[in-house]
Amino acid sequence: MGSSQRKRARTASSSSSTTTTSAGDSSNTPADTSAKDSGKSDEMPTSTKREPAQDSFLVMAGTYERILYGIEARSIGNQLTLNPQFIFPAHIGCIKAVSAGGRYLASGSTDEIIKLYDLKKRVELGSLHEHTGSVTALQFHGSTHLLSASEDGAICIFRTRDWEPLKVLRGHKGAVNSIAIHPSGKLALSVAQDRTIVIWNLLTGQRASRTKTPQIGEIVAWSPSGSHYIVAYATEVQVYKVGQAEPLTTVFSQQRILSALIVTYMNADYVLCGCQDKRVRIYSAKGTELASVQFHENRIKGLSAIEMTLGGTEHTVLVSISSDGRIKAWKLADMIDPVDGYSGAVLDLQIEPLATYNADVRLTCVTTSSGEF
Repeated sequence: MGSSQRKRARTASSSSSTTTTSAGDSSNTPADTSAKDSGKSDEMPTSTKREPAQDSFLVMAGTYERILYGIEARSIGNQLTLNPQFIFPAHIGCIKAVSAGGRYLASGSTDEIIKLYDLKKRVELGSLHEHTGSVTALQFHGSTHLLSASEDGAICIFRTRDWEPLKVLRGHKGAVNSIAIHPSGKLALSVAQDRTIVIWNLLTGQRASRTKTPQIGEIVAWSPSGSHYIVAYATEVQVYKVGQAEPLTTVFSQQRILSALIVTYMNADYVLCGCQDKRVRIYSAKGTELASVQFHENRIKGLSAIEMTLGGTEHTVLVSISSDGRIKAWKLADMIDPVDGYSGAVLDLQIEPLATYNADVRLTCVTTSSGEF
């Protein structure tokens, strides 16, 4: 990568730029006199405060067409509306990852660049050029740190105060497919093309363990409590308990899994898989398939869950995106209530989304944010 690309994000309020080491230069935390002078620690916070559910949230989605969409979801009584708020022509390649943390939004692309935005001001802040391959995954921890992963096999940790790259984590010998930060901020998971899963100690910036996987891991995700995590492969998902090397159970799907996450409802965990056949499949944490719902008219490319107040009651809302160009919002209770305590054949649920927005583009990735800054 040329020297002109190896630069930190230029903020909208600054007319000067400074340079940092690129991912290929060093895996050590760069010296930072400003942090010492201010007395602030560079360590990731070990917890994030859970804010009360709001009556609105933001949905951000990336596309094959290189455009970044911002949609506001707002409750009006028991109804939900989805209305466009911004559209950024973000990249010169397909957008593969998006993540939001506090007022910040980040997008990553096949152009090897991470673009940064201020959601409060609705402006672009600049870009990060630490990777030498397509950016495959992004995740904020709160609003203080951002982790990025790439086909170059590296995972970068950025401090959002000045977008300094604090550490480059190197533990994979192939493209990193997915990363997930533990709710405490102390650990992170990553899976890669080299058929390994790595657990990272984010307090030290060191690899805690590296384990071979039976297949190429494509998705990792933590449960909301952080007590369990999942590793999704092409047609199966393994559920793990923290501290145990062997999976608790394995979920099998007859369809290609393109997105997956763990949600909690009434103190029970459920695994949701968005599949190639337009359907979301619902599994118990013990691995039993309970039901499926047709969400879209084409393959499901992404799922995201968020808490919000709807009709005066707090609900978990699931947002889905598809290659059919539509963004849909669903009430999790409508999916779980019919299968709670059910032990019969797999149900084919017929439920309606809370709201639908037609972006009329090929959507690739999605994230949600409370919209409170």
